[in-house]
Amino acid sequence: MARDVQEDNVYERKSKGRLPVKWTAMEALLYGTYSTKSDVWSYGVLLYEIFTIGGSPYPRMDGRKIVRCLQQGHRMSKPKHVDEKLYGIMTKCWQENPDERPTFTELRIELKEMENQHKRLINMEMYDEQLHANVEDLVMWEN
Repeated sequence: MARDVQEDNVYERKSKGRLPVKWTAMEALLYGTYSTKSDVWSYGVLLYEIFTIGGSPYPRMDGRKIVRCLQQGHRMSKPKHVDEKLYGIMTKCWQENPDERPTFTELRIELKEMENQHKRLINMEMYDEQLHANVEDLVMWEN
């Protein structure tokens, strides 16, 4: 949903079309309002995909169910192989109130501080046990 938002940092969706619901912030889904903070929400979902080595966000859930769950305060659970600190970054991105989400500058600084801790933050031995756990999710995308 990238746009030039230098003027007021917020933009509204005016055209109809399909939305990538699994990556779209709550305020964008509910009210059609986008900002750099809604992009931060999407970035949090991207981090989830990266740290689950391509795991599908909200597997086997349709768009309506995702919106209901988000409104009720539910967020994707912490993958077993991901450290709490790294998962905490994701959940900060998924705060309901956009003003409570970090900026991209803050995210860059926080991730930069963690860059040499990757062996502690992601336990690949634990992940290897479930390496093919998301195969069903991949098959869903092919159909």
